[in-house]
Amino acid sequence: MNLIDTHAHLQFKAYDPDREKVVKRNSKELEAIINVGAAIDSSEGAVALAKDISNFYASVGVHPHHSDQWDQETLDKLTKLAGKEKVVAIGEIGLDLHQYTDYPKPRLEDQTKMLHDQIGLAIEKNLPIIFHCRDAYEELLAEIAQYKGKIRGVMHCFIGSLDQAEKFLRFGLYLSFTGNITYKNNDSIREVAKNTPNDKILIETDSPYLPPEPYRGKRNEPIYVKMAASKIAEIKILSLEEVAAITSDNAKTLFKINYVH
Repeated sequence: MNLIDTHAHLQFKAYDPDREKVVKRNSKELEAIINVGAAIDSSEGAVALAKDISNFYASVGVHPHHSDQWDQETLDKLTKLAGKEKVVAIGEIGLDLHQYTDYPKPRLEDQTKMLHDQIGLAIEKNLPIIFHCRDAYEELLAEIAQYKGKIRGVMHCFIGSLDQAEKFLRFGLYLSFTGNITYKNNDSIREVAKNTPNDKILIETDSPYLPPEPYRGKRNEPIYVKMAASKIAEIKILSLEEVAAITSDNAKTLFKINYVH
């Protein structure tokens, strides 16, 4: 079965103890994996994995958590990375107004400046965008309105309302769902997935985060994307094979992935 995990972080520290084994296991089981950067160092790590593994791809970007450190030098480094082989997107980028216990909340003005700079880079390089958004969907919609028809991309790990989902879909973006679609109390996410058109739906793991229900509390891996696909199959009354084909075709269309495992 050809499944594609469109958002993982196998370059993150969580995999330092056994990365080689994890990479081997997951690259064998999935058609393709996109490892996504959240800062310059993790973007470099994603590019390095893509260079080494035939069915791995990279996305490069700076997460809104790091917007207080954004400057021209960082943009220049990111621009260079965006030109590397097998870089298929700019991301994850966006807005985040959630109050974390382990992260200070950067000023919205700083996040917005970095967002527009990186959108400009995506337009320049003709690459799709992987959007991160938490507790800021309306703010993000307002900021990207001016780019309608100029950008393409996906709302990663979408957890917004059905109304917000419809707005992003009208904008032309894809919606991507993670293992949290399997969580008992996430009926609202399942309702959004049910109403997402088949040609605009993607699946991901966000590994090492958000493992599906049987693995909650443990480290996530891309191979568990099958559980997100299974839940979507249940919701949409499709077979797992149909969901795998639909989501993989969508990933190939958006990210221009042409690898055949």
